[in-house]
Amino acid sequence: MTPRIYLLALGTFTVGTEGYVIAGVLPDVAHDLHSSVSVGGQMVTVFALVYALAGPPLIGLFQHVRPKRLLVGAALGFAAANLLAAAAPDIWVLAGARVFAAVGAALFAAPAAAAAAALSTPEELPRAIAVTAGGNAVALTLGAPIGTLIGGAFGWRAAFVFVTALSLVTALAVEFGLPEIPVGSSSVAGRLNLLRHGAVRWGLATTLGLFLAAYSVYTYLSPVVHRSAGLGSGGVASLMIVFGAGGFLAGRVIHAVLARWHLAAVLRTVLLVITGLLAVLTLLTVTHVPDVARYAEFPLLFAFGAAWWSGGISQQTRLAGLAPQQRSQVLGLHFSAQFLGVAIGGALGGLALSAVSAGAVPVVGGLVALATLVSVRQTVPAPAARTSGVDTPGVPANDPASAR
Repeated sequence: MTPRIYLLALGTFTVGTEGYVIAGVLPDVAHDLHSSVSVGGQMVTVFALVYALAGPPLIGLFQHVRPKRLLVGAALGFAAANLLAAAAPDIWVLAGARVFAAVGAALFAAPAAAAAAALSTPEELPRAIAVTAGGNAVALTLGAPIGTLIGGAFGWRAAFVFVTALSLVTALAVEFGLPEIPVGSSSVAGRLNLLRHGAVRWGLATTLGLFLAAYSVYTYLSPVVHRSAGLGSGGVASLMIVFGAGGFLAGRVIHAVLARWHLAAVLRTVLLVITGLLAVLTLLTVTHVPDVARYAEFPLLFAFGAAWWSGGISQQTRLAGLAPQQRSQVLGLHFSAQFLGVAIGGALGGLALSAVSAGAVPVVGGLVALATLVSVRQTVPAPAARTSGVDTPGVPANDPASAR
């Protein structure tokens, strides 16, 4: 695998850091801008909803732009949006900055994943996707906690300045380190054609549920762990590091797991583990025994990060394999479903927090993860779909068990 794929991972690290760091500074943002935590949490929803709805059309609009130029432009736009967020005088300007940041992220993430696939052989595809997505895991492990600590020490605005600097470094690294990549095809007709296949639709449903379950909790991690364990910003940053470490470890080993175990079995296991972990987190939050929660939540968040990340990489591998001739398009749909889940998760978690209590937040996430089990089906398309370019690598076409 070409080491230049790590430059794409730097970009996903930058985008991920911006997306995750707001959870760590959310109480400070809400206080400074004279808003509630639940309303401040909708800044995550705004970002994710714009990404989900605008991502595929934007990728189609810029389909004739060279991938390298698109990635550099997206990184620079992302830097400008975060600089605006750092200077936001009120919640409305911050919301506008999040809209522009979502546009930059949408124009970077899916093209970066498609570029990683273009730079790798079919045998290297799972590892290339894992490395590119691994930037997000490092964002969880290092980027978001560092940004949270910066925000705690110098104010939440400094956290967005930190992301601005990362974005500029990303633009320079891609400009001078990434080779030119041929322009792929991306069209509205192509995306609609993909959505006609049941296997793709079920795959997108799994992505939606997986990220909805995770983000309904992660967005409000700060109030949940404050209630359960009495932790402040330093404790939240520590838990983010542990959560990200679990994701980083999963990113290093999941390709080997997928080579040995059927993808559907991995996804079902991931969703059941997430359900169980959130049930435990609910118990810790409701009973409010800080001395117990402080010790229990660190291994719990590590396992949660590992399970969630395993599911996310499995989903990218699943969908990229289902449409080997339309990877940019299908991965664009995957990221749209992902951020739609983030948007709904932020709104649903905020509703649970404001209408009930912090203890209701992990309940919502656990129920969503359990319901998402229904969508883990048709991981191999029907023969008719296979003739139109939708396929799954590594699974025999005549394996009836794989379609269950």
